[in-house]
Amino acid sequence: MVGEHQARGLRIAVHTNPSPLVDAWEALADQLRASPFTRAGWMLAWARAFAPGRLRVLVASQDDELVGVLPFTARRGVLSSPTNWHTPVFGFLAADGDVRDALATSLVSRARGRVDVSFLDRADPQLDACVGAARRAGRLVVVRTVLRSPCVSLAGSWEDYRGSLARKARRDIERRMRRLSDEGAVTLDLRDRVDEPELARLLEDGFRLEGSGWKQAHGTAIASQPQTQLFYTEVARWAAAHGLLQLAFLRLDGRPIAFDLCLCAGSVTYVLKGGFDPALRRFAPGLALTYESLRRAFEAGQTSYELLGDEDPYKLTWTRNVRERVRFQAFSRSPRGRAGHLAWTHGRVGVRRALAIAKRLDARGARAG
Repeated sequence: MVGEHQARGLRIAVHTNPSPLVDAWEALADQLRASPFTRAGWMLAWARAFAPGRLRVLVASQDDELVGVLPFTARRGVLSSPTNWHTPVFGFLAADGDVRDALATSLVSRARGRVDVSFLDRADPQLDACVGAARRAGRLVVVRTVLRSPCVSLAGSWEDYRGSLARKARRDIERRMRRLSDEGAVTLDLRDRVDEPELARLLEDGFRLEGSGWKQAHGTAIASQPQTQLFYTEVARWAAAHGLLQLAFLRLDGRPIAFDLCLCAGSVTYVLKGGFDPALRRFAPGLALTYESLRRAFEAGQTSYELLGDEDPYKLTWTRNVRERVRFQAFSRSPRGRAGHLAWTHGRVGVRRALAIAKRLDARGARAG
């Protein structure tokens, strides 16, 4: 543990070994009814797969009670969120606004170079806290959209929602579902309580479907990279142990033909990954699985069905509502920081200009020294 200081009655410390924090971290997430993506299990699985040994955690405590957690990674003077394109949304835990602001201020103040936090929700007050902390510190700020993730509000009834879908799209999906039923018995199989041997078998089936077709060919399937398979396997094990996992299969005569890996927290379903048997593409089994999963979510009284990722056309079949995810960056006003800010705000041309400016400024500094 290093770097303790006092902030607004809070004690902020950096922990370089997050493991002893896990129970308290999960308990705080339960208390705040936080999303799965802010929890210890998610963050530790991500770090083991994609950044082994690099995860750090800013911890806020008051009267020896954990009241805030902000995980980050540090590399070459840059403090970053523990995120990549497998991250649907990033956030940190804070018991109230004071804790939120203190954590954001602490993160910004510790960075020698850039602060880089990706996949924050545009509507989350944590974004305002980060921007405010950076501006108070005199840093240059960039905020830009990186994802627009579709989501389905489950207010009202299934029939009302079904009737709101574009008529042509709805008829096409239901026609394909009827044709699929002519091939055999079609069933929706939702698994949320599985033991370890069954989980391993179900994940094998699911990952095979998720990786079939173009994903495997393009190297983007879960099974394409060892670290990616490790990540989703560990997330599934952690989620199963905490009652957050849902594996959704569409089956034809008992054979899995479509799959979604989901997390369910409170009244929200998050769809992480999915796939289908390309041999049955003409029946659109992936769309059929989403159709039946949405119907079940309405019947279960859930409030939101989060399709995650970007606004792909097939997702916009179900909704026009999106959640905007942004990347927040804060640069120092040093010559190199200004050059970096210019690079990120002016694209490739800016990068060339920034590098040239940085070299000139470094040369001036060397001559002055």
